[in-house]
Amino acid sequence: ITCIQGQTLSPVIIDIESKSVEVLAKDELNRGVTVLDVSEGYIVGSRSDPVTPPHLVVARVSDQKFVPVFSPTSLADMSWNQLNFLEDGSAGSSIYVGSQENSKLILWPHGGPHACITTSFNQEVAFFALLGYSVLLVNYRGSLGFGEEHVWSLLGNIGDRDVKDCDLARETCLKTHPNLTKVFLFGGSHGGFLVLHLAGQYPDNYRGVVARNPVVDLVSMLGTTDIPDWCFNEAGGSYSWGQGAPDVFSTMYSKSPIAHISSITAPVYLMVGKNDLRVPESQSFQIFHSMKALGKSVKMCVFDDNHPLGKPETETDRMINAVSFYDEAQ
Repeated sequence: ITCIQGQTLSPVIIDIESKSVEVLAKDELNRGVTVLDVSEGYIVGSRSDPVTPPHLVVARVSDQKFVPVFSPTSLADMSWNQLNFLEDGSAGSSIYVGSQENSKLILWPHGGPHACITTSFNQEVAFFALLGYSVLLVNYRGSLGFGEEHVWSLLGNIGDRDVKDCDLARETCLKTHPNLTKVFLFGGSHGGFLVLHLAGQYPDNYRGVVARNPVVDLVSMLGTTDIPDWCFNEAGGSYSWGQGAPDVFSTMYSKSPIAHISSITAPVYLMVGKNDLRVPESQSFQIFHSMKALGKSVKMCVFDDNHPLGKPETETDRMINAVSFYDEAQ
């Protein structure tokens, strides 16, 4: 099977009889491999990295070393590297993808929040990079791949620890890539929650925000989402199928991006799925109307889609519009 180790996919052998697990990540050629099939003594997989699209690889079960079936082709003039941004021993890592010629950076935290952006190829990242925007993919504390303690550390600390991690990742990236002078934000779901927080808590650091189906207000989301327990648990509380007390609502509001709306100065572009049950469109309408009332720059596009905004026509539309928005926001 395949699992996440750090922020890289690695093949794993599970021996059911001995109840042992072996991660095949020591060999560089095995990193970034997704296992596709095992048959007649061979393992077939797909390997990629941020600048190399997926390509077939094969290994013998006996030696477990994956080699490409054909020579892969990487994106021209693009490079990538991993950046650790926490110095206290905690696991906080990011992936930089781009060209030395780029002067613009898109900071992209994942959703979840308990998920992970891996070192696998992502066509949306490549799209941005080829159009002159380097990308920083951030795995803040709470992400998968770094151990259970790391995951649990975020509960009760959303809107603070994860936000600080993302801005620290930006700071670390700019130290190693001083050519980057303009930073933008891009994220969906909890990633949308984070980019709105970053725009409000660090308004001087970012020039434009694209938020896709963002969590805006944990309190108002309770009665409309299909996961009300998520709102309670991520805010550090428990969910008992009943209404929370006023002090609980106050805590949830303080952890929400809407609490920092008055500080947002960058233009915001909301991309919304009208069929989203996870983070209903009412969340985006709430911050859209609030920003309009405050005289701030905001626009919104509502798609006939759901939470991932993953229909081919939707994905094409939102990616083109995101780049156009960033170009205008400079």
